[in-house]
Amino acid sequence: MIPRGSWLDDDIFRELVKEIAPLRLGGWSLLEFERATSALGWELREPREVAGQVWRRFLPRKGPWGGYGTVIADASEPEQIRKLRVPVVDLPPEDAPTAADLVRAAWWIAEEELGPATMWGGRVGPWMLWQRPDSSLVVHSDRRGQVNLELVHTDADPDAGATIAATATATATAAPEVSRGAWRAADPAHLPPALAAPAGPSTRWGEVQERLYQALSALTHDTPFFPGRFILHLGSAHDLHRLVQCWSHGAELVIEATGYLHRPELADPARLAERGWDLSHSLWQRRFPRAREERACSTTAARMLVEEMQNLGIGPADIVYSGTMSGRGLGFHLDLPGLGLRRGQS
Repeated sequence: MIPRGSWLDDDIFRELVKEIAPLRLGGWSLLEFERATSALGWELREPREVAGQVWRRFLPRKGPWGGYGTVIADASEPEQIRKLRVPVVDLPPEDAPTAADLVRAAWWIAEEELGPATMWGGRVGPWMLWQRPDSSLVVHSDRRGQVNLELVHTDADPDAGATIAATATATATAAPEVSRGAWRAADPAHLPPALAAPAGPSTRWGEVQERLYQALSALTHDTPFFPGRFILHLGSAHDLHRLVQCWSHGAELVIEATGYLHRPELADPARLAERGWDLSHSLWQRRFPRAREERACSTTAARMLVEEMQNLGIGPADIVYSGTMSGRGLGFHLDLPGLGLRRGQS
């Protein structure tokens, strides 16, 4: 493993990226994998089944990273490889800033070797993805501060690169990860088409609030790692002046009932103040300085935003969202696949 203080000095992680990035595995069968990696001196152990997957580890010192990697397939197709996972940090740090430093260093090196990432995202932790025609490389961190490099099979499905968020960071272990909403950010060409239909007529506000909480929990946790900044708009598809929005400012989450600027007759100052809103420069806002550390902040923020969407006369089937993620000199469109709402133009 890389000593924590020498990520950028020893170039060990850089050599790992250079070793794995050129691999071309054809149809990703086990036989093709073994042929492609035999010149590297890699040798696999016997397989074992773990939570519906087949794992094959490497013999000591006969695999990537001194043999620490794992080749993973689905139990239904044990000879068809889905990914190669290499854990590059397996000693969880004591605090989030240390984890952020580790994964940022890994991203920095990967960006130098591979160029800017195609996509950013998060679910159980933040990740960056470099998409290629037959495979994608992913560098991600989970809630325990572990950092993994993965080479993931990109299927013939044209949206496989965009939907890889659902599988690239999944950890098949007995210990479940903290559940947060999935998010991803990329240029529109690398995102799946936006939902054409509105939320179903049976969608309840409680469902919208729960999904929004999950999304905010993930975004506020992951965004500072890059570091990045997100902004999310939620409003009526038929009246752009009826909207609420939220954004990150460092580790802080800010929410705003923007619609009252355009429809002041709908605002009840006494009720808004009682519900926790502050009037700042003619805008009703609320700031959550500890949003990254305290998930309860996302719970409160989601409840307050949903309440004001209701008061602005927006129905669940009428909601459309849009957003952006920026950082590291890049600007991406934001996609929240678990939100269950239509995505509009950012």
